[in-house]
Amino acid sequence: MRKEFVLPRRMRGLQPTLIRQFFERALPDSINFGLGEPDLPTPQFLRDEAARISRDEQNGYTSHPGIPALRDKIAEQYPHLDLPRTGVVVTCGSQEAMTDAFMCVVDEGDEVLLPNPSFPAYDACTRIAQGVPVYYRMPADGDFKFDISNFRSQITEKTKAAVVISPSNPTGKIMTPDDLKQIAAALEGTGIWLISDEIYSDLYFGDRPHSASSYYDKTIIVSGLSKSLSMTGWRLGWAASKDAEIMNAIQVLHGFTTVCTSTITQKASLLGWSDEAEAAKAHAREVYKKRGEFLVDLFKTEMGLHATSPEGAFYTMLDVRSLGDDIEIAEKCLQNRVVTVPGVAFGDEAMGFLRISFCNTEEKMAEGVRRMKEALIN
Repeated sequence: MRKEFVLPRRMRGLQPTLIRQFFERALPDSINFGLGEPDLPTPQFLRDEAARISRDEQNGYTSHPGIPALRDKIAEQYPHLDLPRTGVVVTCGSQEAMTDAFMCVVDEGDEVLLPNPSFPAYDACTRIAQGVPVYYRMPADGDFKFDISNFRSQITEKTKAAVVISPSNPTGKIMTPDDLKQIAAALEGTGIWLISDEIYSDLYFGDRPHSASSYYDKTIIVSGLSKSLSMTGWRLGWAASKDAEIMNAIQVLHGFTTVCTSTITQKASLLGWSDEAEAAKAHAREVYKKRGEFLVDLFKTEMGLHATSPEGAFYTMLDVRSLGDDIEIAEKCLQNRVVTVPGVAFGDEAMGFLRISFCNTEEKMAEGVRRMKEALIN
């Protein structure tokens, strides 16, 4: 007798994020405040190098964890860890590194501490690994800054891992060295893993963010070049840690899921820390800082609404609680050809807010705010 197919437990309830759901329903000629994708072009020197490599070189598989020279280059970014090459695995973007880290750390029934609000992929990764998401608050009324007392209160005997992201998606806030020291102190001696999402670490508007790995040994760093060098479609990320056992596990899983990251991308990415690349990253920081300030000011002057001051990444949280439900507000914006993301997509702490991405020219942002004002206030 043929049995009806039932999805495995790890897949049940998984849906595309609200971020994607709103984006996919965008009307023609919409202003996109929704997706966190840089609109600055990939630097020309990287394009030229990738073209040369694809034209002139043989590009078969690399070793599973990546080209040795690239792994060495990545390891050098964390001098405080004195990482061997084996401490780095090159992945297909930081999302694969994140998923691999969860799958290698979390077992069925384990609890994982996640920031609220946070990127919804963390919740999905926890569930795919058959773990249990537990949230610590980044209080909206405290401008979404870290709260150590709440973090400590969520730790239990079942806690296996905790996630931090700095700069934050969705809030644009940066964890201070004191925040990270407090986390390290709370986790010391527990055996709990810290997964540090540092994909936005090169996009900061004040002091360079510190890595959580500077303060806590059992840290797995997840990062990549997607955001800082506008290389989202190139799929170049990595996982890095001092712990040999966990890195071996990540390497094995990575080998079975993707074999290796694109060889052309890996070879071109050797230039990702060249003088030209550092200049491109500095330019991106300058552009996004200016745009963030412009947009926050525009919301205040044109709509009388408060938006958080971004410290990094390219997001601000717009407080629309005075106007109603954030999903309904986002829907009204969508119908007037502006894509936003309701705060609830990132957790209940962000209910009543919209995440606004400023990956747009000032001209487009001004038009986007005009359309929002038309839909919500006029």
